[in-house]
Amino acid sequence: MKKSRVTLMSTALIAAGATAIGTTATAQADTTNPTTNNATTGQTQTAKTSQAELDANIKDAQAAVNDAKDKTGQAQTAADAAKKTATQSESQASTAQTTTTKAQTDLSTAKTDEAKAQQVADSATDDAINQAQDAVTNQQNQNQQLTQPVDTAKTDVDKAGDSVNSAQTVVDQTNTDATQANQTVANAQAQVDHAQDVVDGKDSATAQQNLATAQQDLSQAQTNVNQANDATKQASQAASDAQTKVTNAQTSVDQANQAQSAAQQNVNTATQAQAAAQKALDDAQANQENANQIHMSQDYIDALNAYSQASPNDSNYQQILDTLLAVTKNEWSQNGGYVSNSSDQAIKINSKSDLDKYMAELNAYAQQLINNVRNQFGTEQVQVSNGSKQVGQQIGDAYTSENHENSAGHDIATNNTIAKDNGLSQLSDQDMTTVMSKVLGNSWNMTLDDFKKALYEAMKSYLFNGNEWDHATSIAGNRLGAKGKNVWLGIGWSFYTPSDGTYQSAPVANGTQIIDSMFNFIYDYTIQDTSKFDSTPIESNTVSADEIKQLESDLAIKKTAANTAKTALATAKTNTTKAQNELTAAKTALATAKQQQVSAQTALTNAQAAVKTATAAVAAAQKAVDETSASDATKQQALNDAKAALKAAQAVQSQKQASLTVAKAKLATANQALTQAKAKLASAEAALKAGQQALANKKAYLDSLTHADANLAAAKQAVVDAQTAYDQAVQALKAAQTTADSDAATYQQLQQAADAAKQALVAAQAKLDQLLQTKVLNDAIDRTNQETNQSKFAQGERVTNTEYDATNGSGAALNTKHALGTEHATTSGNTVTLKAHRALSTEQATTLQRRKAAMAAATTKSTSTLPQTDETAGRTASVLGLMMIGLVGMLGATKRRKRI
Repeated sequence: MKKSRVTLMSTALIAAGATAIGTTATAQADTTNPTTNNATTGQTQTAKTSQAELDANIKDAQAAVNDAKDKTGQAQTAADAAKKTATQSESQASTAQTTTTKAQTDLSTAKTDEAKAQQVADSATDDAINQAQDAVTNQQNQNQQLTQPVDTAKTDVDKAGDSVNSAQTVVDQTNTDATQANQTVANAQAQVDHAQDVVDGKDSATAQQNLATAQQDLSQAQTNVNQANDATKQASQAASDAQTKVTNAQTSVDQANQAQSAAQQNVNTATQAQAAAQKALDDAQANQENANQIHMSQDYIDALNAYSQASPNDSNYQQILDTLLAVTKNEWSQNGGYVSNSSDQAIKINSKSDLDKYMAELNAYAQQLINNVRNQFGTEQVQVSNGSKQVGQQIGDAYTSENHENSAGHDIATNNTIAKDNGLSQLSDQDMTTVMSKVLGNSWNMTLDDFKKALYEAMKSYLFNGNEWDHATSIAGNRLGAKGKNVWLGIGWSFYTPSDGTYQSAPVANGTQIIDSMFNFIYDYTIQDTSKFDSTPIESNTVSADEIKQLESDLAIKKTAANTAKTALATAKTNTTKAQNELTAAKTALATAKQQQVSAQTALTNAQAAVKTATAAVAAAQKAVDETSASDATKQQALNDAKAALKAAQAVQSQKQASLTVAKAKLATANQALTQAKAKLASAEAALKAGQQALANKKAYLDSLTHADANLAAAKQAVVDAQTAYDQAVQALKAAQTTADSDAATYQQLQQAADAAKQALVAAQAKLDQLLQTKVLNDAIDRTNQETNQSKFAQGERVTNTEYDATNGSGAALNTKHALGTEHATTSGNTVTLKAHRALSTEQATTLQRRKAAMAAATTKSTSTLPQTDETAGRTASVLGLMMIGLVGMLGATKRRKRI
């Protein structure tokens, strides 16, 4: 059992040794010292890698694998995050592109609209407006004229309808007559047949019975005539009443048309008056110096008035606040943005002294802004005097000198000190807000337009900030105690540097100054020393607010008159329509009544005819009775008479049929006339509709001319807004695209780094696997050497002859046979000493040859697939060692076989 295990292990180690030849440089093979004979132990050791060095290399390789795994995970995580960021950036860039495209389209549309508005504004001369107004008036008159043909056509349609109804009645009557004539012919024919029967002696037995039946039918027919006669009288009365209603309704229509015509004339007159008043107001407003005005809705005015009169203790106080907040939100959009003035932009403000030069103009500008608001509220206008200007400027200068910060609120002490110095008991009211923050430096680089814009924006902030409305009531002049008082205005500017280097919690640049505007109000009851306070109002060269107010009042009156006239016209039109509807209903009722009258008359006629028929039947029956008892000559005469009556009836039949044909022709003519009347009505209505559309178009054109300046200003602002939006969109697109490109590049770099980390992990893992394989080989070598040496000591024998193959570092084969105890030098200069042993047996030599062939094959494969250590002597020694292991195994096995 033991010998078998040793042999098998020796064979396995030969193959393993061949594999180990190609290990990397870290697993170096030991070489045999050429002078060392290992005489102490007498053991031949197989060359192997240093165990301590191998363990250290494995530890380092494992650490490298672990580190590579960590770096690979981190690198891939970073790449995944970068990919997500790049995807989001690309999406944002796409969205920015869409926004830019839309903004460009909007800008193009705005420019087109501006061009159209400019064309209208260029053509909006007084003459053009007057011509447009005249066109509207003329079209209104034309439409009034077009109304009459419609009414006439409707009357003609009604008349034609009546003619059709009458013709239809005649057709019905003649058709009845023709039917009766046909019946008479039939009766006459029957009479002839009967007379013939009498002559022939037939029906004599039933003559008496027929007489009784005919007499009974006559009685019933007479009753029917009486009933039909009563129905005819009732239908005739209903038709008469319906005719009266039609006559009255027609009178009402005529009166309504006259009233509508008069109302239309009143509307024309009132509209022209309104247009003239509007033009007068527009001209006056155009002459106002300040083009930027605050406009408020009536809802906001009503809500702020309610707030100014309310108390927090009122039960509806919260409702008043809610209403005011709701309407305030709409006011920003109504007022748009500030419109700059090129002349003001040309005036440079580079210092406080420059600003002082224009304080009078800025006071007048603020006065116009405030008075326009107060004009809408109906409150007292503010005045500007030298005294009020001085108070305002002194307060602004004092705040600047104190470096008074806005967050500290109003400086009441300073306000009242300056007020008293100017002959006032106190400063009545003050509205203050921050309008600019700027690094002023030695040159402010500002313009007069900047300061006017600041005043305008301050006004909007006071009125529409949506957080409080005490500033709003101060500006509007509807605060309790303010109404009915003369009031003066003086504006001021304060400049301060934030003490903590921040403004509204945000850091500011060095040298930044915060600029506040102040509206200072002085009421008449605070003036105590007129020698110190000059209250004389400074006259304005612009159109006064009172003139504007008077023009607005006049326009309001004209608008009211126009609206009243339009309301009256609408009422007149409603009355006309109502009267026309009533006339139509009356005519319909009349037509129905007439139809019922005709039907009743027809029924009476039919009943009367039935009486005649029944009377004739009685006579005929009586005659039949008489005839049956008459002589033959009499009977023959009766037959001759019947034939004559038949001939006369046939003549009447022909006449009635001809009358029916004529009646039908007249009905066809009446229907044709009705069709033509309806066509004329449709034409007249189409002409009226076209006139109404033309009127609408001309009114729209007049409106565009009347408001051409406002529409042009709005169109220009729309272009500015669209250009701003487009510029912002382009900048946003550039930024988004830059970010997207940067994020994409970052992702590519990180993904490449992740891929490199993965490759490094693969290389580290391969290195570790090779080292572990070498360790397994070393362990196997140790076990084999131990067992081999033990076997040699047990046998007490030595190999006396040996032969080995090896390859040098270049892969060239070395095949050397040498004598016992000699040294062999390898191509690298190292030597391997082989001890002398006894000669091999034939069996051992054969086995050795097989081992050599296996080693050669293993060595060739190994050198082509595994990394080289560049240590030729080490590989040669390893091969030699493995050959020796196999040889010892064979010797041991042979020896044991011999012993057995």
